[in-house]
Amino acid sequence: MRFTLLGLLALTAVGGACSNSKDGSQVAPGDSSSGNGTSGHTGAAGGSGNGGNSGPDLSLGGVVDSADAGADSGATMPDLPSDVNVIITADNAYGFGYGTKTALANYFGGVENVESTDIFDCPVGHGPEQYLVPAADANAGGFLYIIGYADKSTTQGVIAKFYRDGGMPIYTGTGKWEVCATGEDYDPGSGGPKLATINDYITKCNAGSLDPATSSVGWVDTTETAHGKLAFGEDNSTTRDGPTPGNEFLIVCEIEPSARWMWFDWEPQRTDSSPFLWPGGDGNVTKDFLIFRLGADQIPKKPPK
Repeated sequence: MRFTLLGLLALTAVGGACSNSKDGSQVAPGDSSSGNGTSGHTGAAGGSGNGGNSGPDLSLGGVVDSADAGADSGATMPDLPSDVNVIITADNAYGFGYGTKTALANYFGGVENVESTDIFDCPVGHGPEQYLVPAADANAGGFLYIIGYADKSTTQGVIAKFYRDGGMPIYTGTGKWEVCATGEDYDPGSGGPKLATINDYITKCNAGSLDPATSSVGWVDTTETAHGKLAFGEDNSTTRDGPTPGNEFLIVCEIEPSARWMWFDWEPQRTDSSPFLWPGGDGNVTKDFLIFRLGADQIPKKPPK
């Protein structure tokens, strides 16, 4: 996958924990032995580019059959000519890519944040990362995927925006996202799951065959189930003095207020806490790593003019 990473100075093939002074050496283009391509990069920092602009709707789709472009799709997705800009961060770790209903076609992973400044602070590249995904890679399938995992401390979540030049952004926390909580635990410093592992879990999530004691069993959305639900949290408009339910996070650099934090709620009947706050204990209470996906049929399909 030919990602261009803007705002960092280098890419390596070895993932590791980020310090609060990122130089790009902490960023890894996934597991190349499992089919990932290497990433290109630029040395210059890039701006967010869209500035909340109006214009034609965004599509992150590709030429795929309707059955593999999301649950409600009625037509083949178009092959769009423009690259996709991404600004993304997580508390603590993330990867993302594009694929079909059954597997990721490409994946970029291994970004692990340890310090608060790694997650939130300006400029982009010091806190959140910015990427330019070539159109051919963004058109690789009918689903956009995000992988997330966290340490066992304080807060956890992922927030991002995806947009084509001249198009409206797609944000986390809005739209028909789904999540599957795999129950396979990774902590920052591990490098996260390999592509083959992620694809294996996508198959299990599709089949609804995961252990109900340690996972979400299969895909869930924001509707409450016995095995948890997808949580849409606070938007990116409020700062904090300290994490509290409903106001867990600082404002993330260069992501509009419309974006919302996402995570998995393993206790959907909660009344006095938050799925974005670590509940304590030593086990994998949150059931991560998590796989988020958004079907291309849920994304407006009009290409930029």
